[in-house]
Amino acid sequence: MNCYWFDDGKGDSDAPTTLRLYTSLPSLWPFATGRGFVTRMVAHFGIGWWENTRMIERKKTRLRELLEEVSFAYVAPFSNVDAARCREILQILGCPFVVHIWDFLDAPLNGDYKWLFSHAKHVFYLSPTMIEEIRTSVVCDMSPLSFGRRKSRNRAKYHCEDKLTIGLIGTLYPYKEGPKLLSQAIGRLRGQFADLRLRYIGPNDESRFIPTELRPLTECMGYLDDDGRDRALAECDVGYLPGPLLAPEIDARSRYSVPSRSADYLAIGLPMIAAIHPSSATNAFFSSIRGRGFFPVREPEDIVFAARKLQDETFWKDASDSCAEFFDEHLDMGRLQKQLFAVAQPFL
Repeated sequence: MNCYWFDDGKGDSDAPTTLRLYTSLPSLWPFATGRGFVTRMVAHFGIGWWENTRMIERKKTRLRELLEEVSFAYVAPFSNVDAARCREILQILGCPFVVHIWDFLDAPLNGDYKWLFSHAKHVFYLSPTMIEEIRTSVVCDMSPLSFGRRKSRNRAKYHCEDKLTIGLIGTLYPYKEGPKLLSQAIGRLRGQFADLRLRYIGPNDESRFIPTELRPLTECMGYLDDDGRDRALAECDVGYLPGPLLAPEIDARSRYSVPSRSADYLAIGLPMIAAIHPSSATNAFFSSIRGRGFFPVREPEDIVFAARKLQDETFWKDASDSCAEFFDEHLDMGRLQKQLFAVAQPFL
């Protein structure tokens, strides 16, 4: 059973057992409802699932019915609001659970995080920088566990040295600096490549964060299913990670998180140019393939330098192999599930 409470549909799963606990509408709706008139009226009359971070009392019985067969839970809160709602659901279920930390978007952590850590059978973290933050709340059993995705049926291929199609995927609004950096390199890239393009895969409303200089080169493909996304990326020559570029001291994403969309590049063996800070958790996470599949950049000339190196067919193929090998070792969902199940097995 997959359980979400996003109103914008970005957390949706294609699994048949998906429960969407929208703040706005109190049922298993198969679509996002937005924040318009209906949402406001539903909230006004108190028939949604949540009152801020607490579940409406009369909905708790309904939730117990919907999740009555759940015997073990996996929760992945991203923020203090998430932690509060996860705690509500887990207290209703009363089953053992593990916590997987992908992001801390609004540290310092609240008391709900402390409750989750202290009651969890195990806590998984994504990057070592998260350890200190978790330990400020409570001492608990912890171990690293990456995000992951399933293997792809598609594989990127080398095309030709005078063509450069850059793949860009996912949400852009937290990473405005990365697309701007790419736009600053476009003039020099035009002089290097006869055919230069940007292919964006993601929410249509996010395309407004693509700088004006890049828009004539950009093909916006919107949302695609998993296979369509992989096929579209496999036609690219390099993937572009648009952040986090800010210093970890001022940006929680830079300090703690690793963009999960990077797995989509590596799953198909697509070399990745990454606009990231050198002290970021992302740079540390990919350190084993830095310069040979993963190319961190901070200046426009860094982008041009990486793109020129990838013009060489032998170098590109070696970089592609490094990306695919990293995916198999660190990001393949099958391997990660085994690690998770090893903790969950005694309770199933």
